[in-house]
Amino acid sequence: MNSLIGQQLQGGKYTLDEELGRGGFGITFKATHHFLGQTVVIKTLNESLRYEPDYADYQRKFQDEARRLALCVHPNIVRVSDFFVEAGQAYMVMDYIPGPNLETLVFPNQPLAEAIAIHYARQIGNALKVVHQNGLLHRDIKPQNIILRQGTQEVVLIDFGIAREFTPGSTQTHTSLISAGYAPIEQYLSEEKRTPATDVYGLAATLYALLTARVPTASILRDRQPLPDPRELRPELSAATNQAIVRGMAVDVRYRPSSMEEWLALLPDGSSTGAAPISPFQPAASVQPTQTAATLAVGRRSPQQQSLVKGTMPRGGTLAENTRSPATTPRSAARYTLPILLGLVLLTMLATALVAIFYKPQPTTELRVEEPSPSPSLSPSIAASSKPLPPSPSPKPTEPPKVERSPEPSPSVEPEPANDRPSAEVPTIPGFPVGTSEREVEAALGKPSRTDKGVWGDTRTALYEVVPNAVTLAYIYDRASGNVRQTEASFAQSVDTLQMKVALNNMTGGQANDLLDKLEAVKQRKANEYTFSKGNLKGVIQRNSSDRIYIGVWDADLHN
Repeated sequence: MNSLIGQQLQGGKYTLDEELGRGGFGITFKATHHFLGQTVVIKTLNESLRYEPDYADYQRKFQDEARRLALCVHPNIVRVSDFFVEAGQAYMVMDYIPGPNLETLVFPNQPLAEAIAIHYARQIGNALKVVHQNGLLHRDIKPQNIILRQGTQEVVLIDFGIAREFTPGSTQTHTSLISAGYAPIEQYLSEEKRTPATDVYGLAATLYALLTARVPTASILRDRQPLPDPRELRPELSAATNQAIVRGMAVDVRYRPSSMEEWLALLPDGSSTGAAPISPFQPAASVQPTQTAATLAVGRRSPQQQSLVKGTMPRGGTLAENTRSPATTPRSAARYTLPILLGLVLLTMLATALVAIFYKPQPTTELRVEEPSPSPSLSPSIAASSKPLPPSPSPKPTEPPKVERSPEPSPSVEPEPANDRPSAEVPTIPGFPVGTSEREVEAALGKPSRTDKGVWGDTRTALYEVVPNAVTLAYIYDRASGNVRQTEASFAQSVDTLQMKVALNNMTGGQANDLLDKLEAVKQRKANEYTFSKGNLKGVIQRNSSDRIYIGVWDADLHN
């Protein structure tokens, strides 16, 4: 698709200048509108989809995206200015928004001040009200899809690629495109009611991320890995903001605000957060704490949700508020001041005398506080590669990983055998799809412990052992673009199946709906291997010789 760079469209009206991003479905370019002398963004279908039998359906869906987006006119929504088909390829032209996306601004460790984060959330919330008024849901609200317009405090919502119409009160089929951490549990279900509460969850989760610089725990995993309240991570946050996020991220849709307007009403204004929205680079610590606190339970899940995620959430909740005594006028207070003071003096003298007569010292007991033992380390270390790599230097001698080449075109290598007992609690696994930039991977996982030249084409490899003896991730990058061409994950048998399913869904760019049963079959030892092909992707789910579940997804032409 890089061959399109420099290509002129519409008789020289547009020129494609550089690639901005790509996924399994679409690719976007920065382009020049020569007639107006403006920079624009042009989005088109991934060229590899042309060879798919469903290409006409992809074209229709792409045109639907342009139509949906054109209906939503708002200053905080990217504007569609043109749509055309040339040489059998569909193109959508949008405004170019100079500036970083909020994910780049915040991650890995620069949380925003409370007031500025709320300022951004309000803008996106008001934009989403327009989306919902047009009978649409965005369904992919996350910091990556929000751009801060350069030189302003204005944010713009982009990427309506998985937006869908919704009919209030009806049950509809959901697509399997999901951004783990920002997607509510109903998006994991193939049949569920579509409501604005879906986008409420996404925006509340986005606000959580902006304030904590953490991707929230995936909704599908929250019965096993509870989501820390924002105030647990940032104690200075106001109770009102904490409550708005907790309510907006209620797992059960019945306990979420039903509309964006209802959720926005829960957010405090700028004055109540202790700071005014001045700059996105204002230090987070400058936000002053308030004196209120709130907690909210999320209630039981529906039977369909319980079949997906087992376990119950707390059903009770409290709301603690400051209380103040009724005001007393100065004149009435003065009338009783002297008698009250005399009474207090006499009571104090009497209490002192009684203590002196009856008190007998008791033996003291030393209170000893045991130092907590260190938690198991989750720092990455390499366990596999696309070909054998030398072990990293270590102060302690360790056994080098056992490397096995799998049959073509399976994974690059097999990690060392596991003892089937994770050495630490397994976190949410950030499965990155093909096309993800190396910068994005390293922002989430840090620097890899081992790297090497790749076997296929002009590639290189990076490997992470996310949880020792339990979870290993590996990536094959294109040397020229720095983007992932193959994404891999290896799990010990003891890792929860839901963790694997979330990772698989992310690794396939949200296209794993029909693969989840295949993964379950491999996990339950009912099958040893399943290969698949989806658009421009190929992949495999298999139990390898180390008795681990391996998932690999790659560009269809990588191993040619």
